[in-house]
Amino acid sequence: MTVRYAVTWEFPLRPPITYRGTVSATQPEACCRLATKEARKALRPQGWSSMVCVLLERLDVTPDAVEPEETDDALAVEA
Repeated sequence: MTVRYAVTWEFPLRPPITYRGTVSATQPEACCRLATKEARKALRPQGWSSMVCVLLERLDVTPDAVEPEETDDALAVEA
């Protein structure tokens, strides 16, 4: 799976910093691990008090996998 992610570090006395990107892995846990590793390498945060990793969007899902919504035309019955 391929996902867009955001990793944010929060600090006691400084504003938070966020890194965004995309990663690919077979499991969501691996995506979080890779995202955190990439963000840590890019930003090198020090003295943080909390860290949040969010998988924002799965990019490899096809639109066909989503069920179409019912419309009034689909519900109309011919007399």
